[in-house]
Amino acid sequence: MEYQTYQIQKEKEFEDICLRCGNCCGARDDPCIHLVKDSQGKFFCDIYESRGGVQKTRSGKFFVCVSIRDILHKDWLGNWNCAYKKSLIGFLEKDNNVH
Repeated sequence: MEYQTYQIQKEKEFEDICLRCGNCCGARDDPCIHLVKDSQGKFFCDIYESRGGVQKTRSGKFFVCVSIRDILHKDWLGNWNCAYKKSLIGFLEKDNNVH
């Protein structure tokens, strides 16, 4: 398998972990103006591919949008529901049981 193909596959696997709860983007509080709820109640970013950098919440506050990887160590409203955090905790627990 080519390296680029491998990277694309791994990125897709990582993206597929997300439950689309929207909590990391403020769905339970003051959401980003680009956070959209679909007909099935799932959230998505309408500028996902270019989301990084300064963005604005619905109340007008500015913030810097970063990859979920950059905030997994932080807390936010509803983070208990984050599939990325759950998978990380499971990985860490598994890793600690190995030693």
